[in-house]
Amino acid sequence: MKMKTVNANEVSLADMIEQATEFHGHLGPFLVLGIRMGLFALRELNSPGYEGIEALVKTGNAPSLSCLLDGIQVSTGCTMGKGNITTVPLGRAEVDFSTAEKKVNLKVRDEIIDEIRSWRESYASLEEIARSISKRPDEELFERL
Repeated sequence: MKMKTVNANEVSLADMIEQATEFHGHLGPFLVLGIRMGLFALRELNSPGYEGIEALVKTGNAPSLSCLLDGIQVSTGCTMGKGNITTVPLGRAEVDFSTAEKKVNLKVRDEIIDEIRSWRESYASLEEIARSISKRPDEELFERL
């Protein structure tokens, strides 16, 4: 049986968002950030995802921050069932991704978190801010730790 993989340089972000929204149940900004973090990590680690990659997600299990988890699962193929994604209850939008050869640690920028928390000031819905986030460059969304 051939293992599923992700080519982070060629995958359609729109298709991945659609798939993640179906999996998660709705479209939201932390779901999109999780997808974007996962794809960024796959590129940086030169990983095809699913096997040989691990994600330590520092959100904990409280929504809406924990919605990052579902985006990361969909984009990287790291799953709870395979045991290559874990979460620790630190309440932070940070993820440590690793392969046997390399690590990349990402954090959602504080200004993005602030924008999401005050979304009603600038956006009509959570879906609108999620779509806005999907179009921004990685450097605007994340910092490397």
